[in-house]
Amino acid sequence: MAHLILQIARKSLKEGFRNKIFWTIAGILYVLLIFSSVVSLFHYQKKAREFDDAQRLARTQWEQQTAKNPHSAAHYGTFAFKPISALSVVENGLDKYLGVSIFLEAHKQNLSQYKQIAEQNDMARFVELTPAFVLVYLMPLLLIIVGYQVYVGEKEQKTLSLVFSQGVSPWQLVAGKALYLWTVLLLLILPAALLGLLFLLQMPFRADDFYRYAWFLIGLLLYLGSFIHLIVVVSRWSPSSNVALLSLLGFWMMATLFVPKLAVNFSKAIYPASSVLEYQAKLKQDLEKGIDGHDPFSAKAKLFQDSVLKANRVDSVHKLPFNYAGLVMQAGEEHETVVYAKSLQNLHNTYLSQLKVHYYLAMLSPTILMKTTAMQLAHTDLQTHYDFAQQAEKFRIALVRQLNYDIKDNARYNDWEYKPQDKDFFKKTVAFEYHPRTLQKTLPEMSATLTGLCGWCLASLGLLWWAARRVSI
Repeated sequence: MAHLILQIARKSLKEGFRNKIFWTIAGILYVLLIFSSVVSLFHYQKKAREFDDAQRLARTQWEQQTAKNPHSAAHYGTFAFKPISALSVVENGLDKYLGVSIFLEAHKQNLSQYKQIAEQNDMARFVELTPAFVLVYLMPLLLIIVGYQVYVGEKEQKTLSLVFSQGVSPWQLVAGKALYLWTVLLLLILPAALLGLLFLLQMPFRADDFYRYAWFLIGLLLYLGSFIHLIVVVSRWSPSSNVALLSLLGFWMMATLFVPKLAVNFSKAIYPASSVLEYQAKLKQDLEKGIDGHDPFSAKAKLFQDSVLKANRVDSVHKLPFNYAGLVMQAGEEHETVVYAKSLQNLHNTYLSQLKVHYYLAMLSPTILMKTTAMQLAHTDLQTHYDFAQQAEKFRIALVRQLNYDIKDNARYNDWEYKPQDKDFFKKTVAFEYHPRTLQKTLPEMSATLTGLCGWCLASLGLLWWAARRVSI
């Protein structure tokens, strides 16, 4: 049985290699793949240099600022930058939409800045052609053009009777055709995978990135395998080559263009996110419910002051063993921290709800699953951006607390001219360092997309088996 399947695959492979159209399209595909890899590599190196320069400049400006009141320095602020991932060379994901830097200051949680989508130069347009785009969107087209005639071509040439008369079963014929397309896929993917690894080795590459790259290839094989099985099924059931080609191109357009666009619009309609004005208005409303560190005469601040005086058994803030101004400012920061965390979590939950709609519609489009998987593995997805924002916020909280506590512990009450005596005070404050999420944390979040890709591959394989049982000459 296996021998006959291999013979069918070998015969189809020889015929396919004689087809000039196959070599032309494969050549174009590889040119695009190499070009996109080179451009993405240059883009990565450029952004990596910009990140290093910006991070170094921000820290230098913070450490070398003129002597000033620590809380004034907190309002002066600094920046947190998200480092560019090595695997963003493969898939740049949402980074260009979400931004890669956040301005950090007292009393405010700012949104990310420097969105690359705003760039309008040629490099920004070319970099849209990523290796992931070529593999996820264009590779299925190549498989369709190579494989749409695998079965219906035999029917049109009236060779099915001859094939079956030689003892080939319907399942062996269908399996042999599928094996042929799998062989074509592996012959194309393996050099591309080695090429991608070669490019990735040209940049800082952690062991975690290697495993992520391996998972990307696994997901890609499941994704393209689904197309292979469906190509054979459609070729089996189509009355002519033209019908097979049009049907497969229609499915490709639906999977790669229509359904993903529908998912975006549908998810926004069901789970609309607040506009910037609505978000800020709700934020202001919640902030006013707590302590304002700059308004010691408010009702909330008065209650807090009374509790502090009672706890320290004194009747005036001047008699406290510390600077009350530093404490009340920190209390205001802590209230603001809770409000900001809640607001950010609510916004993130809305986006996660939108993402679930994408997963449901992925039953009609494996491309949604593969695109999401690629972004998750490349550190360019929504969850990674949220993790960066959280780490930046934790740093902001720690930095402002350190500055406020210096006032609390070392300055006299109402002495707003106070400046730290230590000339290296700002150098000794905490510095921001982003810790990328490990694959161990990412894999559980990928369970939905990986399960979906496995489901598509197995379901299409089931269709292949069902089609083989109903072969007619």
